[in-house]
Amino acid sequence: MIAHLFNAPLGESEAAVGVGTVGSSEAIMLAGLAFKRKWQNKRKAEGKPFDKPNIVTGANVQVCWEKFARYFEVELKEVKLRDGYYVMDPEKAVELVDENTICVAAILGSTLNGEFEDVKKLNELLTKKNQETGWDTPIHVDAASGGFIAPFLYPELEWDFRLPLVKSINVSGHKYGLVYAGIGWCIWRNKEDLPDELIFHINYLGADQPTFTLNFSKGSSQVIAQYYQLIRLGYE
Repeated sequence: MIAHLFNAPLGESEAAVGVGTVGSSEAIMLAGLAFKRKWQNKRKAEGKPFDKPNIVTGANVQVCWEKFARYFEVELKEVKLRDGYYVMDPEKAVELVDENTICVAAILGSTLNGEFEDVKKLNELLTKKNQETGWDTPIHVDAASGGFIAPFLYPELEWDFRLPLVKSINVSGHKYGLVYAGIGWCIWRNKEDLPDELIFHINYLGADQPTFTLNFSKGSSQVIAQYYQLIRLGYE
């Protein structure tokens, strides 16, 4: 349901690729790990160094991005804010991108002022740079605050999987309201964007259960409450 809400390119019978998390913080850690591993695998295959990954964000990111960078040893390249412009400037962000950039993270709903960053312009500028350099630097959208707002209030706004370089999106279920705190989601564009070696297959309950989480044991009340609200209220 959430993948369709974000316009993931899914076939009729194709399962969405995503995971329920403990808020957007865990979702961002998992998305970042997927980008890091995919970048490392590509660099290894090309026989190039893979020990200095970096990620480009605005200086307005939530602290969990700084945590990801520090915990998983990724250099954080921050686009400085300026007077009157309090979100990441797409042009300055793309200037910071180099061959070691695992992704550019855009925010849909800045923690500072709720403003949406221009993901469409970022996609255009980054596509151009990728074509010039031969890189394939992707985009992650941190839609913690805006992911359950934009599809309903601004359906014409292109920020999600309609943009080709957007490979993953996180959203905070609890910022939508009417649920318990502590529910987040991470959705990937397709299976190729989540390296298979990060997924563990277990059979605790007698059938294959793929899992990609930092924390295995957690309650289901948040998921059930969110699911109830989505089917009870519907899209309208």
